[in-house]
Parts: sequence; structure tokens; C-alpha cells
Amino acid sequence: MGKCKKRALSRAKIDISNLQLTRKDALTSVMREIEKNPASVSAKKMISLFGLTAEELAESGMTYEVLRSLDGILA
Repeated sequence: MGKCKKRALSRAKIDISNLQLTRKDALTSVMREIEKNPASVSAKKMISLFGLTAEELAESGMTYEVLRSLDGILA
């Protein structure tokens, strides 16, 4: 993982002991954060950092309403 992603993860204040995240790990982390708080800033940063698409989020179980609220990030 490059310096930029490490710096962005530390700024998002995500408590992850191992900074070698895969795309699947990022997706599960985003889903966990969105379940707790749909307006989670750290989840939004992870979405933009990894370039997660609406299709990936929908397949993992995110509701249509939450996806519509993330239009600005997913576009």
C-alpha cells in the first residue's frame, strides 16, 4: 500500500491494526460503518479511497436509500 493510502487511512482514524487492506476488507469495513451511522465520514473516505462502485455496495447489501444518499461520492 502506498504512502498516500496509509496517510488517508490514518486521517480517517480507522482502527485497523494491519494496514494491508484488500478491496473486500474495505467493503466490509464500509458496510459496518454505514450500519452504525449512515452519514459516517470514515465510510465515505474509504469509498472514495478505494473507488468502490454502487454495484459493489448494492451487492454487499446496502439499501437503495443509502446508495442514493451517497450519489455525490459514487459519481
